[in-house]
Parts: sequence; C-alpha cells; structure tokens
Amino acid sequence: MRRPLAALGAALATVVLLLTASCASGHDQGPAGQVVAKESEYECKRNGRSCRWEYELTTRDPDGQEHEFEVSSDAYDKCRHGSAYPACTNR
Repeated sequence: MRRPLAALGAALATVVLLLTASCASGHDQGPAGQVVAKESEYECKRNGRSCRWEYELTTRDPDGQEHEFEVSSDAYDKCRHGSAYPACTNR
C-alpha cells in the first residue's frame, strides 16, 4: 500500500513543479495599458541550431505612450488587440 501512495505523491510533486515552471516564463510583466499591437517572430541564433518563437505586445498607457515588451506565448494568445493588459492574461 505504501508504494502506490509514494508513486502518487511523486506524480503530484512533478505536476506541481511543472505548473510552477510554466507560470514562471522568465518575462517581466510589461506596463499596464491597452493592447495596440501584437507581433510574433521565429528567431534563430547565428548557428541556426537554437531557434525559438518570440512574442511581443505593444500597450498604450493613459498618457498615450506606447511600450513594446516580450511576453510568454500564453499571454500573447490571451491578450487580443484592444484588450486591457495585464488583466487580459487572466482569461
């Protein structure tokens, strides 16, 4: 009986770790504002072996200034043009 419980505990710990890692995308939260532009780009290093997608949002703050910053793919997908950032990331 102890083995199945140990396996279940290990599986739950793994899931929690993966969920924590996925939330910590390594991107700082950008400035709040209305999403006015979105851009995605497939970027490769010089050697061509290390490639990844890069996602950017542009927001406009209440003063009219625009701010472009990198976001996770999840935030990029959730935040539509015209939505309020960062509230849109909680959909």
